[in-house]
Amino acid sequence: MKKLLIVTALATPMVFSNAKSYEFPEKLPYGDVSANIGYYSQYVWRGEQQNAGQSAVQGGLDYGVTLLDTYVDFYVGFWGSNVSGATNTLSGNELDYYGGLTGAVPGLEDYLAWDGGILYYDYPGMTDENTANGARNVDFVEYYGSLSATIPTPVTDLGLSYYYGFSPSGWQQDNYDYQNVSLEFGVPGTPFTLAGGAGFTGSEMEGGNSYTDYIASISTSAFGLDLGLSYTTIDGYGADVESDQVIFSVGKSF
Repeated sequence: MKKLLIVTALATPMVFSNAKSYEFPEKLPYGDVSANIGYYSQYVWRGEQQNAGQSAVQGGLDYGVTLLDTYVDFYVGFWGSNVSGATNTLSGNELDYYGGLTGAVPGLEDYLAWDGGILYYDYPGMTDENTANGARNVDFVEYYGSLSATIPTPVTDLGLSYYYGFSPSGWQQDNYDYQNVSLEFGVPGTPFTLAGGAGFTGSEMEGGNSYTDYIASISTSAFGLDLGLSYTTIDGYGADVESDQVIFSVGKSF
């Protein structure tokens, strides 16, 4: 009996060594998942400083799946950043949840693309104590749509885009609409991309403010990282808001 047990014990590893170990799949059966993370010397949203000149760590996760090849993709995702001070004094964090459809225009697949969806801004650091002290809730929903065009030129391709967003109960319950026009292009013979844009915030912002924000940036990729330097300014918001900002960023997409 003892001899039989020894033989069995020696044979057991040989039996299991022939079994294939389980491995998690590298890809989903449908769709793709992507992620991004970045460091920003400060967080500026549509010209508004969100963290009193402090640095911010931001990142997100996205899932996308093709519904109709080339013409319709569905996506959902979330994005987060630390925020504090300046125009956002009520929360220490921001989490954005979004979903929508995107694709190309039939017959103009190489030149014209579209996007549309819903974006929810969530500030989980906001507490009932804040609202009890007279502060209004800052969470809000934005409905958005955009068109982007690729314009070939003899020197380089130009990217032109238009964005429109509307919120019936925006920042601190003020409904507003936001429009942005931007242009970008790669600098011929270099690894750099230049971009610029102007945004127009109207409607019933807090205090009756309607303002314009501007941004100019240069970006490149090196050592597997995305590097950027941008300048933003704002016009018409108010004398108590810092208007000129210079932002450095470094990020990675997966």
